[in-house]
Amino acid sequence: MRNKNLYIFSVILLIIGLCCGCRTNLHVKEEKFIDYNAGVEILSDEEAIKLVKEIIAFMDTGIETGEDVEGFDGERFAYFKNKEDENKLEIYQRNYIKDTAYKYLTGMYKIVRFRSGMGKAKNEFSGGYIRYRLDSAGNFNILSKKDKEICIEAVFNKDSSLGDGMPDTDKGQIFITLCDDNKWRISKISQWYDDLVFYELEEYIDEFFDSKNNVKEDYEAFIKEYGYDKNGNKIPMQMLRYSPKAAILSSSSFDVLEHLYDSYVLDILSKLATYIACEEIYARHGKIYPKYSIEYNYFNGLDWYKENQKFSEDDLSDIEKHNLDIIKAHLEELAVLMYWSV
Repeated sequence: MRNKNLYIFSVILLIIGLCCGCRTNLHVKEEKFIDYNAGVEILSDEEAIKLVKEIIAFMDTGIETGEDVEGFDGERFAYFKNKEDENKLEIYQRNYIKDTAYKYLTGMYKIVRFRSGMGKAKNEFSGGYIRYRLDSAGNFNILSKKDKEICIEAVFNKDSSLGDGMPDTDKGQIFITLCDDNKWRISKISQWYDDLVFYELEEYIDEFFDSKNNVKEDYEAFIKEYGYDKNGNKIPMQMLRYSPKAAILSSSSFDVLEHLYDSYVLDILSKLATYIACEEIYARHGKIYPKYSIEYNYFNGLDWYKENQKFSEDDLSDIEKHNLDIIKAHLEELAVLMYWSV
């Protein structure tokens, strides 16, 4: 009887030990993901930087990919090698990154869902408009802290698609925000070139800013001139296009704007679009622009534009001169001098 009781006691101890071991293993497994949002209203500098570095390093270098497969239109693509990486990315997305920033980050690292799983594109297939990428091994410093927002300075590395006039490395900002559900999330990523994405230009950026031939100072002048409203807020600069893109105000060459629908279009144009609408009247007569200027980049992408070495404003008709006065009046209303803060 004694031996039987001893046996039962040993079995109970073994079961308890196994249960504790399972709990320990589960605990260790959960510790892979640091819970930065466990009722935390104040995130320390160290925790904020650790969160950002952990996510960036995982997206940049932590995800293993398998053999290449054929992606969209013959592009090279590779699935995540480990299914656990998909789960980890999902946890980061759900708990620590807002949707807009997640789309931006996955574009930066060319991560995309393809057919049966997540993977990485091996070339410019995904996120081709993001020309600088965060340096996961670079320095991360706290620039500012408010009650519900932390701004971290980070290093960005130039993509090979950019020209020699761009700096090889540059600094930008990562913002972490305390959301309504009391969770800290990466809410925005901003860098001087990638910032064009937030102006809704995205893949159209080279229509105005030639990344192979312009330099950083050209970009800063471009944003200072066209990127803000009179209150200093960033404004969309995407052009209003017809299909195919032929003109901002297509009727400005043959009838007075007050008689046409284009007069209503003019009222809603951004400063950039208004300026281009003004210049397209000259461009129709072949006005020549400085090489790699925003006018040069834009009009040389249009089939109808042909440089005219003998261009003169005397070539303009009375209707075109009248419409120029109307458009320039709108432009003057938008011409508020703003500063560019680096």
